[in-house]
This record gives sequence, C-alpha cells and structure tokens, in this order.
Amino acid sequence: MKQSRLGMALTVMAVLAAMPLFSPKLLAFPYRQQVGLHRVYSTQEISPALVNALHEADRRVAGSSGGGFRKPDQAVYLTDGGWRWKWLSLPSGGAFALTRPVTDTIVVNRLAGDKVYNGRSLGGVRGLAGVVAHEMTHGSIRAHFGFFADPLYPAMLREGYCDFVAGESTLSDAEARKLLAERASHPGLLYWQGHKRVAQAMAKPGADLDTVFRDWERN
Repeated sequence: MKQSRLGMALTVMAVLAAMPLFSPKLLAFPYRQQVGLHRVYSTQEISPALVNALHEADRRVAGSSGGGFRKPDQAVYLTDGGWRWKWLSLPSGGAFALTRPVTDTIVVNRLAGDKVYNGRSLGGVRGLAGVVAHEMTHGSIRAHFGFFADPLYPAMLREGYCDFVAGESTLSDAEARKLLAERASHPGLLYWQGHKRVAQAMAKPGADLDTVFRDWERN
C-alpha cells in the first residue's frame, strides 16, 4: 500500500513538473500582451521597444523566401534567464531561445532591454528581433517539411537557414574567422557557417526554401 501511494505521489509530481513544458504560462509570467498574432508573456514590462522588436521579427520572416508558409501566431515567452528559463529549457540552457516542437511555442533566455543573453563571453548577445525570427523559422520549417524535419535535415542547414531569415548570426564575421584561424571550437560557428552557405545558395537564380534544402549536399 505504501509503495502504491509513493508511486502515485511520484507520478503526480512528475506530471505537475512537466505541465509547464507544454503550457509555460502556468509559470505565472507577470506581464502579457497581444503583439500581432503572438500572445506574449514576459518577466519584464512589455515596452514599445519590445513590441517593435517582435513586429520586426514578423517582418523578417514575412520578407524571406519562406515567409508566409506558416501563420506567425506562436506564443512567445520572454524570461529573465532565471528559474522559469531553467525549468523550460532543460538541456538547452545555453541557447538564446528554443521552440517546443509539439506546442510550437518560443521561449527566450535572459532578456534585458531588447537584447537576449546566453551567458557566453563570446557570442553571448543577440537582438530580440533576430532571436524570435530565428525561432519562428524553425516552426515554419517543421510546418513545411513535416514534424520530423529536425532529424531529417542537417543542423547546419536548419540553423543556417533560420539565421539567414533572421539576418544575423551569433558570431560576427571577424569573430568567426578568428576562431577558424585558431582552430578553436564554438557552438556559434555552425550557425555562422550555415548562414554563409545558405546565403550563397539563396543568391542563385530561382533559389527558394525547397531548392536550398533539396540541393544542400551539392551546394
């Protein structure tokens, strides 16, 4: 009987712990506002600068070759990098943001003003507009190619395309080239290299999302 009760209690605790992963709003974000089609939840006041950054993210996605193939209605959760982010990010704690594949919600790491921080000394800051546009594009890729697009296509292609749409990468050209010259490793290099390859592929006549993903290994 005691073991049965313990098992039930552990099951209930596990369910309660997992619930915010599927519905982050359960973590009591103090500020919320509708911005375009996005329901935004935030740990800081949603200022005009944040609203402008989110509208800019929508513009970047709509202006890309893949724009329009997914309705830009993802919920966006803006954290301060504290316990809410740690709870929701799980193994992705060092990322700027993440998109949950099932619910397609966007969760953003430590926000200060309209900048997002991931805690790294190099490649540790990005603009909110670029971060959200990047994550929105992940959702669009899954909507276009299917739920299992992430394991089907190389990370460099997916991340590079998302950074292409965002119009920026984690590392500057100077930072990335210095790391490459020193043969140093950095997680942002994959994004930067992917961004460069996607940009070259998209510059070809008639190139679009489908052709870039189809011909990636030949580019």
